[in-house]
Amino acid sequence: MPVLRFKPGRVEEVLQLSLKEALEVMERVKIEVEIDEEGYVVAELEVDRPDMYSLEGIARQVNGILERETGLPRYSIVDTDYVIEVREVPTRPYIVGLVVWDVNIDEDYLVELIQFQEKLTTSHGLGRRRIAIGIHDLDKMPSSRLVYSFEDIDSVMFKPLHVEKVMKLRDVLRELEQGRRYGNISLSDRKHPVLYSDDEVISVPPVINADITRVEPGTRHVFVDITGTDLKPVLDAASVFAANLAERSRTRRIGLVTVKAPWGVLKEPRLEPRETELDTRSVERILGLHLSSNDVVRHLQRMRFGAEHIGQDKLRVMIPRYRVDILHEVDLVEDIALSIGLENIAPIKPSTMLRGHLLAIRYWERELRAILAGFGFIEVKTYTLTSCDDQRELSGIDEDKLIVIENPVSSDTNCFRTSIVPALLRLASRNQHVIPLRIFEIGEALEKQGSYSQSGLPVRTRRLATLLMMSDKIGYEDIQSIVYSLIELLSDEISDISRVEKPFLIKGRSAIIRTKNGLRIVLGEVSPALLERLEIKYPVAIAEIEYSDLYEKLVQYRGGAAVPRS
Repeated sequence: MPVLRFKPGRVEEVLQLSLKEALEVMERVKIEVEIDEEGYVVAELEVDRPDMYSLEGIARQVNGILERETGLPRYSIVDTDYVIEVREVPTRPYIVGLVVWDVNIDEDYLVELIQFQEKLTTSHGLGRRRIAIGIHDLDKMPSSRLVYSFEDIDSVMFKPLHVEKVMKLRDVLRELEQGRRYGNISLSDRKHPVLYSDDEVISVPPVINADITRVEPGTRHVFVDITGTDLKPVLDAASVFAANLAERSRTRRIGLVTVKAPWGVLKEPRLEPRETELDTRSVERILGLHLSSNDVVRHLQRMRFGAEHIGQDKLRVMIPRYRVDILHEVDLVEDIALSIGLENIAPIKPSTMLRGHLLAIRYWERELRAILAGFGFIEVKTYTLTSCDDQRELSGIDEDKLIVIENPVSSDTNCFRTSIVPALLRLASRNQHVIPLRIFEIGEALEKQGSYSQSGLPVRTRRLATLLMMSDKIGYEDIQSIVYSLIELLSDEISDISRVEKPFLIKGRSAIIRTKNGLRIVLGEVSPALLERLEIKYPVAIAEIEYSDLYEKLVQYRGGAAVPRS
């Protein structure tokens, strides 16, 4: 969760409240606040609210709660003659720009602006891999005509930010701290993205800006470039950044920048709100409160949404473009609850009290975890959204079995996993300093079965426990001994063993085991070609235990023994 630091005086100034009142109202909008040893206000926010990563964004939300300003925020969107011409930039193809006038940056706000930039690129930008943001003094821009291109690192010369000499881009990537940290993100074949204004380099995304457009106390007007690997997160970040900068601006003027690229032409940021419908009965069902339609409209407007009646129990809701966290009506209902105040929603004691208990399969999973811990394995948790390429190439899943996300945030999260093997292999490649390595993960995966129909997409849930062993001496016998011991300790028996061919396993050093209780276990040594591709220098053995059938029929689990349905 992003943690921000602000001077108390700035908090009072921007929120126009005493410090005590400011902290109380910040907590009402889900910000955890405290005063640190140095007297700074430390605010911890939800990662899904980037619009509140700055004091101005927080103040916009607070002003709504206090009913100083309600409904959609208003900004003046105007045309400019700024144009970015995009050449082919294969490693980081997308870029947008924006202009905000009359920001009037002083020393305190400059510190907060850099903090805002860093928090946004760290959280939503995945450490600048998905998006990176460059901030420039508009008055220092050599030209309104910009070029974004892919350049040889030996041919680019410029003076990096806060550096007193002109440097070759190759030396920037090698010698400067930011170059060493971010230089490999978008580098390919000795070429790197570069943004020019006229013939001057103003930025080398996502590494560093040039000193020529340095923002400093006294800067009045701001130009911002945002680059990334996918267009949607770039546009999201542009909307958030433009709106928050405009909140600081005296005139609230945002300038549109035209982008002409191989992938299309656009003029952003327009900040046009999204429209959706909300059934007021859903609010009552979710919150357990009876609210009139007028009450719901009022609370939505307090949270800075536009809202109007379109029929009985139906509202049209206009969502500000910077609210990138609103994905479902439940998100709107949560904001209504925040407007009401969670402290004002009284709990109701249920008429019937029931005692919960674990499903039988959960006892089985606990037993499995305990056994693996005893064997020296460490449990890990990886993301369920993953790369389709990894699923195909690292585990051999057929294309027609993949669950593909329609509008993914990035190519790294464009599939729901069908196998856990790729994630553990990636994890092993990043932890080769830990030898021997024994890890496992227990979780769900999805597999497509058939085509779309009126009833939806046929999907099978795979329940998996995947084990990985990596050491300087590891082989089939090692993973086999673990699996055999597991089966015995789980009071199960092997019913069948046969050969198996999987692209990620060595042929002849792999097998598939089936047990009486319905376990299906694929195990073996990982292919040397795959290890070389992942730059893993140690042998690796893997076992993927599928217990989907056991899940369907298990009704009891007593004393380490699975009791299936009769």
